[in-house]
Amino acid sequence: PAQVRPPGHHASRDGFEGGFAEGGCFYNSVAAAAAAARAAGVERVAILDWDVHHGNGTQEIFYEDSRVLYASLHADLYPGTGAAAEAGPADAAATGRNVNVMWPDPTRYPAASDGDYRAALDVLLLPIMRAFDPALVLVSAGFDAAAGESFKLALSPALFAHMTQELTRLPAAPPLVVALEGGYHGPSVGACCAAVLRVLLGEEAAPLPHSPPTSRGEKALLAAVRAQAAAWAPHVSEAAARRYLEAERGRGASAVAPPLKRRRCR
Repeated sequence: PAQVRPPGHHASRDGFEGGFAEGGCFYNSVAAAAAAARAAGVERVAILDWDVHHGNGTQEIFYEDSRVLYASLHADLYPGTGAAAEAGPADAAATGRNVNVMWPDPTRYPAASDGDYRAALDVLLLPIMRAFDPALVLVSAGFDAAAGESFKLALSPALFAHMTQELTRLPAAPPLVVALEGGYHGPSVGACCAAVLRVLLGEEAAPLPHSPPTSRGEKALLAAVRAQAAAWAPHVSEAAARRYLEAERGRGASAVAPPLKRRRCR
């Protein structure tokens, strides 16, 4: 990953706080990189933002740009933006180019799990990215959703390695740039960075242990699927998402099923 400090995904052109610098962000490095790539002739750029906070600045900059796909996995925390319905301008070419999965506020409800993130990747983000066919992928890699951070999501380094590996396997194998965003607990950030770097250097990510999606995570994901289904049909559909989630619940139930009691022969 690129060591970019301070984080930048809240910095925008205007900013809802009255200025372009907000949320500890002054310069949006990933947005600047995407804009520079487009100016240099890169036809389509995809940005995946997995910071625990929504990248409102990046969203604002590219909201009406049909050549830049912005997808964010975040909790309902600061800055309060990033609802599933924020899917791009209606009746325009950029509809569906803004993808938000907003998990419930982890200070009030059970936090999203590795399984929630994996489900979002499988049923929503990867199908959209394959259909969008980017020539360049940028990741706003905040690790403040990791175990050890104060935001209670407790995601594992293995999950971040898995997400990185899935991006390296996109059909056209576009160049992948991972830029550091948020993260405040040094050991957690270090472990997650190391896991991602190993994948970028060609190491196979370890299999991600099964973790079923949470009930509130399922609701958040289905809301995002419904918001995107029309723009990305047939690649994204609520029916397919529900089948996937049902299968994942089944896997989880079989994993914890009690052993059968053996009857003694007399």
